[in-house]
Amino acid sequence: MARGELNGGRRGGFLSSLVYGVCGVVGVGILCGSGLAFYGMDIVDRKFDRVVETGTDILRSLPEIKESLPPALSDAFDDRRAPDYQSQLEVSVEPALGSRGGLGFTLDVSNTGDEVVSMIVVRVNYETPEGQLVHAESVYVATPIAIEGEWAGPILPGSTRRRALQVHSRQKVLTPTVEVCDIRVWEPSEPRELASR
Repeated sequence: MARGELNGGRRGGFLSSLVYGVCGVVGVGILCGSGLAFYGMDIVDRKFDRVVETGTDILRSLPEIKESLPPALSDAFDDRRAPDYQSQLEVSVEPALGSRGGLGFTLDVSNTGDEVVSMIVVRVNYETPEGQLVHAESVYVATPIAIEGEWAGPILPGSTRRRALQVHSRQKVLTPTVEVCDIRVWEPSEPRELASR
Protein backbone atom coordinates (compact mmCIF):
# COMPACT_ATOMS: atom_id res chain seq x y z
CA MET A 1 0.00 0.00 0.00
CA ALA A 2 1.41 3.38 -1.00
CA ARG A 3 2.01 6.13 1.49
CA GLY A 4 -0.24 8.52 -0.43
CA GLU A 5 -3.15 6.14 -0.10
CA LEU A 6 -2.79 6.17 3.65
CA ASN A 7 -2.73 9.96 3.87
CA GLY A 8 -5.55 10.31 1.36
CA GLY A 9 -7.85 8.27 3.62
CA ARG A 10 -9.78 9.81 6.53
CA ARG A 11 -7.53 8.48 9.22
CA GLY A 12 -6.50 11.23 11.59
CA GLY A 13 -4.09 11.61 14.40
CA PHE A 14 -4.51 11.88 18.16
CA LEU A 15 -5.85 15.47 18.15
CA SER A 16 -8.58 14.83 15.61
CA SER A 17 -9.68 11.72 17.54
CA LEU A 18 -9.79 13.79 20.72
CA VAL A 19 -11.92 16.48 19.04
CA TYR A 20 -14.32 13.86 17.63
CA GLY A 21 -14.60 12.23 21.06
CA VAL A 22 -15.25 15.51 22.89
CA CYS A 23 -17.87 16.56 20.30
CA GLY A 24 -19.56 13.19 20.64
CA VAL A 25 -19.69 13.43 24.42
CA VAL A 26 -21.05 17.00 24.24
CA GLY A 27 -23.71 15.94 21.71
CA VAL A 28 -24.83 13.02 23.86
CA GLY A 29 -24.87 15.33 26.91
CA ILE A 30 -27.10 17.82 25.11
CA LEU A 31 -29.52 15.08 24.05
CA CYS A 32 -29.66 13.63 27.58
CA GLY A 33 -30.07 17.08 29.14
CA SER A 34 -32.93 17.92 26.75
CA GLY A 35 -34.65 14.64 27.55
CA LEU A 36 -34.33 15.22 31.29
CA ALA A 37 -35.61 18.79 30.92
CA PHE A 38 -38.71 17.67 28.99
CA TYR A 39 -39.34 14.89 31.50
CA GLY A 40 -38.99 17.35 34.40
CA MET A 41 -41.38 19.81 32.76
CA ASP A 42 -43.92 17.00 32.32
CA ILE A 43 -43.67 16.09 36.02
CA VAL A 44 -44.00 19.73 37.09
CA ASP A 45 -47.04 20.13 34.84
CA ARG A 46 -48.76 17.10 36.37
CA LYS A 47 -47.88 18.16 39.93
CA PHE A 48 -49.07 21.73 39.29
CA ASP A 49 -52.44 20.41 38.12
CA ARG A 50 -52.74 18.47 41.38
CA VAL A 51 -51.82 21.55 43.43
CA VAL A 52 -54.46 23.62 41.60
CA GLU A 53 -57.06 20.90 42.20
CA THR A 54 -56.17 20.75 45.91
CA GLY A 55 -56.32 24.55 46.22
CA THR A 56 -59.72 24.60 44.53
CA ASP A 57 -61.01 21.88 46.85
CA ILE A 58 -59.81 23.85 49.88
CA LEU A 59 -61.51 27.03 48.65
CA ARG A 60 -64.77 25.14 48.08
CA SER A 61 -64.65 23.70 51.59
CA LEU A 62 -63.90 27.04 53.34
CA PRO A 63 -67.52 27.57 54.49
CA GLU A 64 -67.56 24.11 56.11
CA ILE A 65 -64.15 24.72 57.70
CA LYS A 66 -65.36 28.06 59.06
CA GLU A 67 -68.50 26.47 60.52
CA SER A 68 -66.44 23.84 62.30
CA LEU A 69 -64.23 26.41 64.05
CA PRO A 70 -65.00 27.82 67.51
CA PRO A 71 -66.76 31.22 67.40
CA ALA A 72 -63.65 33.04 68.60
CA LEU A 73 -61.79 31.89 65.47
CA SER A 74 -64.61 31.82 62.91
CA ASP A 75 -65.58 35.44 63.69
CA ALA A 76 -62.11 36.49 62.52
CA PHE A 77 -63.20 35.65 58.94
CA ASP A 78 -66.17 38.03 59.11
CA ASP A 79 -64.56 41.32 58.16
CA ARG A 80 -64.21 43.59 55.17
CA ARG A 81 -61.65 46.10 53.95
CA ALA A 82 -62.83 49.62 54.85
CA PRO A 83 -60.44 52.40 53.77
CA ASP A 84 -63.26 54.96 54.19
CA TYR A 85 -63.35 54.20 57.93
CA GLN A 86 -60.05 56.08 58.32
CA SER A 87 -62.06 59.24 59.04
CA GLN A 88 -63.27 57.53 62.24
CA LEU A 89 -59.73 56.90 63.50
CA GLU A 90 -57.42 59.26 65.34
CA VAL A 91 -53.76 58.21 64.91
CA SER A 92 -50.85 59.95 66.62
CA VAL A 93 -47.23 59.27 67.59
CA GLU A 94 -45.59 61.07 70.50
CA PRO A 95 -42.04 60.90 71.96
CA ALA A 96 -41.67 58.73 75.05
CA LEU A 97 -38.94 57.32 77.26
CA GLY A 98 -36.63 54.97 75.43
CA SER A 99 -34.56 52.13 76.83
CA ARG A 100 -30.95 51.05 76.31
CA GLY A 101 -29.98 54.15 74.42
CA GLY A 102 -32.86 53.97 71.95
CA LEU A 103 -35.50 56.56 71.17
CA GLY A 104 -38.99 55.79 72.45
CA PHE A 105 -42.36 56.70 70.96
CA THR A 106 -45.97 55.98 71.82
CA LEU A 107 -48.41 55.19 69.00
CA ASP A 108 -52.08 55.89 69.85
CA VAL A 109 -55.03 54.79 67.68
CA SER A 110 -58.52 55.81 68.82
CA ASN A 111 -61.66 54.32 67.28
CA THR A 112 -64.20 57.15 67.36
CA GLY A 113 -66.67 55.36 65.08
CA ASP A 114 -69.35 52.78 65.86
CA GLU A 115 -67.76 49.71 64.23
CA VAL A 116 -65.30 47.14 65.57
CA VAL A 117 -61.94 47.50 63.84
CA SER A 118 -60.56 44.01 63.24
CA MET A 119 -57.27 45.06 61.67
CA ILE A 120 -55.21 48.23 61.33
CA VAL A 121 -51.76 48.34 59.78
CA VAL A 122 -49.84 51.59 60.30
CA ARG A 123 -46.56 52.51 58.62
CA VAL A 124 -44.35 54.67 60.85
CA ASN A 125 -41.52 56.62 59.20
CA TYR A 126 -38.77 58.17 61.32
CA GLU A 127 -37.00 61.17 59.77
CA THR A 128 -34.24 63.53 60.80
CA PRO A 129 -35.08 67.25 61.25
CA GLU A 130 -33.67 67.70 57.72
CA GLY A 131 -36.25 65.26 56.32
CA GLN A 132 -33.95 62.27 55.76
CA LEU A 133 -35.63 58.89 56.30
CA VAL A 134 -33.71 56.89 58.90
CA HIS A 135 -36.04 54.02 59.76
CA ALA A 136 -39.50 52.74 58.82
CA GLU A 137 -41.68 49.96 60.21
CA SER A 138 -45.16 48.50 59.76
CA VAL A 139 -47.12 48.10 62.98
CA TYR A 140 -50.20 45.89 63.35
CA VAL A 141 -52.19 47.92 65.86
CA ALA A 142 -55.34 45.78 65.68
CA THR A 143 -55.60 42.09 64.78
CA PRO A 144 -58.65 39.83 64.19
CA ILE A 145 -57.96 37.75 67.30
CA ALA A 146 -56.10 38.44 70.53
CA ILE A 147 -53.06 36.28 71.29
CA GLU A 148 -49.91 36.87 73.32
CA GLY A 149 -47.41 39.40 72.02
CA GLU A 150 -48.06 41.36 68.85
CA TRP A 151 -51.63 40.08 68.36
CA ALA A 152 -53.52 42.61 70.48
CA GLY A 153 -57.01 41.89 69.11
CA PRO A 154 -59.66 44.20 67.62
CA ILE A 155 -60.38 47.77 68.74
CA LEU A 156 -63.93 48.32 69.99
CA PRO A 157 -65.87 51.54 69.37
CA GLY A 158 -64.75 54.34 71.69
CA SER A 159 -61.51 52.54 72.62
CA THR A 160 -57.88 53.61 72.23
CA ARG A 161 -55.01 51.24 71.50
CA ARG A 162 -51.50 52.25 72.61
CA ARG A 163 -48.26 50.74 71.36
CA ALA A 164 -44.74 51.44 72.61
CA LEU A 165 -42.19 51.80 69.79
CA GLN A 166 -38.39 51.71 70.04
CA VAL A 167 -35.89 53.01 67.49
CA HIS A 168 -32.15 52.47 67.75
CA SER A 169 -30.39 55.21 65.83
CA ARG A 170 -27.32 57.41 66.10
CA GLN A 171 -29.61 60.38 65.61
CA LYS A 172 -30.66 62.05 68.84
CA VAL A 173 -33.82 63.58 67.38
CA LEU A 174 -36.23 61.83 65.03
CA THR A 175 -39.62 62.99 63.82
CA PRO A 176 -42.18 60.19 63.32
CA THR A 177 -44.90 60.36 60.67
CA VAL A 178 -47.70 57.81 60.35
CA GLU A 179 -49.54 56.41 57.35
CA VAL A 180 -52.53 54.09 57.69
CA CYS A 181 -51.95 51.27 55.19
CA ASP A 182 -54.91 48.94 55.75
CA ILE A 183 -58.15 48.96 57.71
CA ARG A 184 -60.59 46.11 58.13
CA VAL A 185 -63.81 46.27 60.16
CA TRP A 186 -65.79 43.39 61.63
CA GLU A 187 -68.96 42.51 59.75
CA PRO A 188 -70.88 39.86 61.71
CA SER A 189 -72.52 37.13 59.68
CA GLU A 190 -75.86 35.51 60.43
CA PRO A 191 -76.14 33.69 63.75
CA ARG A 192 -75.27 30.01 63.40
CA GLU A 193 -78.74 28.85 64.46
CA LEU A 194 -80.36 30.89 61.64
CA ALA A 195 -77.74 29.93 59.08
CA SER A 196 -78.23 26.22 59.75
CA ARG A 197 -82.00 26.35 59.02
